[in-house]
Amino acid sequence: MLSETQLKQKLQSLAENNFKPDNETIVNELLPVMLTHIGSTDPELRDDLIYVTFIRWSMTYELIPPETLRDIFNTLFDDEHLFLNFGEKDTDSIFTRSFSALWLPPILIAHRQKSFLTKEDIHNAHVKLLRFLNEEQDRRGFVESKGWAHAIAHVGDALDDLAQCPEIGANELREMLPTIRETMSMTDFVYAHGEDERMVTPILAIIRRNLLSNEELENWLEGFITPINETKTMPDGVILRANVQNFLQSFYFRLKWTDKDHKLLPVIEKMLHEINIFT
Repeated sequence: MLSETQLKQKLQSLAENNFKPDNETIVNELLPVMLTHIGSTDPELRDDLIYVTFIRWSMTYELIPPETLRDIFNTLFDDEHLFLNFGEKDTDSIFTRSFSALWLPPILIAHRQKSFLTKEDIHNAHVKLLRFLNEEQDRRGFVESKGWAHAIAHVGDALDDLAQCPEIGANELREMLPTIRETMSMTDFVYAHGEDERMVTPILAIIRRNLLSNEELENWLEGFITPINETKTMPDGVILRANVQNFLQSFYFRLKWTDKDHKLLPVIEKMLHEINIFT
C-alpha cells in the first residue's frame, strides 16, 4: 500500500495532465489507496488531489466501471469510512467521515444515468445518512491548518442527489424533512460556513419531486417555531434562533429565485417575521 507521500506524488503527476491517466492500470492501482487515505489531514492531498481525481475519473472521463462504483458506494458507509470512530468530537476522524460523504454525490449522479445501484443500496444510504445527521457530534466547518471538515455540508450534498433518485419515494422524502430540521436547529453550535445553503439544496430537490403536498411542507416548516418559543436559556436560545433564521432566509431566497410564486414563500416570510427580534 502506498504511503500518503507516495500517493501525493503520483496524483500531483496526474494533475499535470488534468488527472487523465495513461492507462486503466493506474486507476485500478490508485483507487483503493485513495479510499484508504480519503480522510488525510493534508488538505492538498485530501481536497485537491484525492477528491478531484475521483471526480475526474468517475464523471469527466468515466473510467470507473459501474460495478466498481457500486462497490465503492457501499464501502463508503462502513465503519472505516462514514462511521469511522463515530461519536468522536474534535478529532481527525471527522475528515474520513466527511469526505466519505462527499464521494457519494458523483456516484449517485452516475447511478441516475446508468442505474447500477440496487434499491437496497439506495435504502441503506437513506437510512445511514439520516442516522449520521442525527448522531454526528463533530460539526466543525473549517479547521485551521487541516482545511474543511464540513461534514454537515457534505451530507447535505449527498442528500440532494439521493432525493433525486427514482428509488426514493414519498415516505423516504418525508423522513428526510424532520432530520434536516433538527440538524439546522442546533442550540450549542452556530453554523458559519454555508451549511444552511448546502442543507437547503436537498429541500429544493424534495420539492421538485412533487411527491409531498404543500400542507406537509407547511407543517414541517412550522415545526421550526416551537423550539424557538420554548428555548429560554442563554446562549442556547440565541444560537437556535440564529441557525433557524439563517436556514429560513436561505430557503426563502433560493425558492423565490426558482419559483417567485411558490405557495411556501408567504409561509416562510411570516415565520421569519415572527422569529425576528426586531419586528
